[in-house]
Amino acid sequence: MRVLVVPKWYPWPDRPILGSFCREHARALARRHDVVVLASDAVTSPGFVAFELGEAIESGLRTLRVRYRRPRFRPAAMACQLAGMLVALGRLRLDGWRPDVVHAHVYSAGLPALVLGRLTGAKVVLSEHYTGFQRELISGYDRFVARIAFRYADLVAPVSRDLARHIQALAPRARVRVVENVVDTDVFHPVQQRRGQAPDGAARLLTVAALVAKKGHADLLEALARLPQYPKVTLDLIGDGELRCELQARARRLGLEPVVRFHGERRKQEVAERMREADLFVLPSRFENLPCVLIEAMASGLPSVATAVGGVPELIDGASGVLCPPHDPGALAAAISTALSRRGEYDAVALAGRARRRFGYEAIARNWTQIYDELCGTRWPCERPGVLAFRRGTSHSVRRRWRAGR
Repeated sequence: MRVLVVPKWYPWPDRPILGSFCREHARALARRHDVVVLASDAVTSPGFVAFELGEAIESGLRTLRVRYRRPRFRPAAMACQLAGMLVALGRLRLDGWRPDVVHAHVYSAGLPALVLGRLTGAKVVLSEHYTGFQRELISGYDRFVARIAFRYADLVAPVSRDLARHIQALAPRARVRVVENVVDTDVFHPVQQRRGQAPDGAARLLTVAALVAKKGHADLLEALARLPQYPKVTLDLIGDGELRCELQARARRLGLEPVVRFHGERRKQEVAERMREADLFVLPSRFENLPCVLIEAMASGLPSVATAVGGVPELIDGASGVLCPPHDPGALAAAISTALSRRGEYDAVALAGRARRRFGYEAIARNWTQIYDELCGTRWPCERPGVLAFRRGTSHSVRRRWRAGR
């Protein structure tokens, strides 16, 4: 099928990590479908009136990029965004390309995707990744946009069961099916031979996350200082953000400078190498959905310690790591200590196999292919509330065709 991917978050030259999971989804889809990406980005004081449009082949995908003006009045910003998207859609139509499916990522891309879908007759799918629903950050205009997008999309696909519950509470008539995140197993895979110990015998801990409050790095530093194994432990932090200076100062105050290293942002190939060198991955987040880094660690054969938030318990069990409560350095220290004492019990090959079968490109592409076939064909297996939403939100002629097919 021809799939137009419309992400709210997507890597840009000045933000190469932003929304990289959306690009991974698109690359997975491209294994079975004809995929075009239509990304957009708001600009506060641009050198253009409403929008500008660029195009390139990126990561093997035809990618159109709309940069649009963002006035203070947010509906006006969406109008500028949609104008650029319509011009991009016209360019595709001139090339003879018309989507069968418009696949949006994140609720705020949902309304433009619905317009594109209605104009082209394509089905509209909305994948949701945002932790703001669990954190009760959605209100006012955003809440209105989310409810409309969820209500009228042909399918809403949160990445975790936990997120699905929040979406269904907000939009009870939405058609919802969980579709998880994806991992590139060509990049994230275990070492060929069993890891040896670090030269100094220290256990190597790794965390990969933006240095922001919700990721809980402060709790991790406090936990590291309490470990019974300290100082025979090192910690590598990959990621950057607003709290970097504050976290470096905290590490100094705790006397952790000799064992804690801040590496900043790194390409996924470098992250994968670090994972193959590490003994344990740690994610101390206070909010999450279905973290890609935990899936990447699993694909690398690396056990994890993580906080039991969002969809994390849907990933981590006794065979893949240890869970602990969030915002509790003592509990985090105990979980790390337990996982380190069990290092020899984790099977790297088995972990990587689980990740490949559940989250690999082929697994996710196969899942989406089945969903697209159902949406574009005659099978509608979703829950009853979603069927009601479909029937109330579509025209009489479409419903007649659906009933005839059924």
